[in-house]
Amino acid sequence: MIYTADAITTFSVLSKDAVDVWISREMYALAEKNLLVGKYAKAYTLPQRMGKTMRIVRIKRLAIPRVQLTEGVAPDAVALATENVDVSVEQWGIVIRLTDVAEITTSHPALPIAIDRTALVISELQERELEQVLMAGTTVYYPGTATTRPTIGANDKLDTATAIKTTVSLRNKGAPLSEGLFNGIMSPQQEGDIIT
Repeated sequence: MIYTADAITTFSVLSKDAVDVWISREMYALAEKNLLVGKYAKAYTLPQRMGKTMRIVRIKRLAIPRVQLTEGVAPDAVALATENVDVSVEQWGIVIRLTDVAEITTSHPALPIAIDRTALVISELQERELEQVLMAGTTVYYPGTATTRPTIGANDKLDTATAIKTTVSLRNKGAPLSEGLFNGIMSPQQEGDIIT
């Protein structure tokens, strides 16, 4: 008779990445709380094995009817118009390496601090990349006499006329409202300028 030892499958064998998954979830949850621009962005997933260019299909607005209905006559049908937006995706990353000795011998909790700091960097990186996409836009309203970002001077301040012109344009283009208003995102410096 031949006896063999029982083969035991343990948690440590099946979940070698359990700690990494938990850390990643914690970091992304914290990072999402810090997003400002990202709160208004729509997330898309790049399908696997489709290259590094993602195609996003946008549906254009419908034209407002110009002729009233006549009883018993069906209105003319309109077609949906689509627009393709091709986006090149990028990959970014950051790693903090902690040893077990560093974790158990320091007086401060290194792992939670590392998770917190990494989450902040992730959100700042996402914000920077989203802001660069927005800055590439061509529909820009400048205050005062400025016609480009580099020509904005000390006397070119956000005024009521610029805010109204921008709001009218957003409404005309069908920009979505949030609780009946448009949202604005600004740096602390810009907020300080507006307040003063």
